[in-house]
Amino acid sequence: MGINRILVALCAGLVLSASLSGVRAAPGYFPGSYYAAHVIRDGGKMVATEKTESGFHWEDYRVSRVKGNRVPAKSGHGLEVYADIYGMPAGEQVDLRVVRPVMDANGEKSAHIMQRSQPLQETDSNEVQVFNYVYFLDYPEEMVPGKWIIELTHRDTLILRQTFDVVPDTAKP
Repeated sequence: MGINRILVALCAGLVLSASLSGVRAAPGYFPGSYYAAHVIRDGGKMVATEKTESGFHWEDYRVSRVKGNRVPAKSGHGLEVYADIYGMPAGEQVDLRVVRPVMDANGEKSAHIMQRSQPLQETDSNEVQVFNYVYFLDYPEEMVPGKWIIELTHRDTLILRQTFDVVPDTAKP
C-alpha cells in the first residue's frame, strides 16, 4: 500500500471516528467499513469448545442487529464490532482486549479483563482483512450494568476501540 493510500485511509478514519460516538478509529478505515451493534440471538444451541473464554459457543442461530451501543442486560442479547482493516498482512496476529464490569459476592463492582492474540479473518483481497467480535450475554455474571470496552491492537498500536453500555433490562416478563 503506497503512502498516498495510507494518508487517505488515515483521513477517512479520522472522519469516521468523529461521526461515531464511543469509537476511536485508526489508520486504514474507510467509510462504511465499520459498525457496532446491539445483537439479539434467536434460536441455536450451545456447544463446548476450547476456543472461547467460557468454554462454549453458540451454533445454528440467527442474529438481529440493532443500531447503537446500548445493550439490555438480558440473556440472548449482546454486542458486535465489525471492521475492515486495510494494509495489514494476511495472518498477522492482533491483540484483542475486552474489559467488562463484574460484581463480587459483596456487591462491589470491579473489572474483568479478557485478552488474547488472534489473526484477522482473511478475505479475497490482499488489501483488507476483517475483524468481527460478537459476544452474547448468557450468564448472570455477564449481565452487570456498566461499560464494556473492546480494543484491538497491533504491536502496541491501537487499531480500534469501541464501548458499549450494558443497561438494566426494563422489559416486563
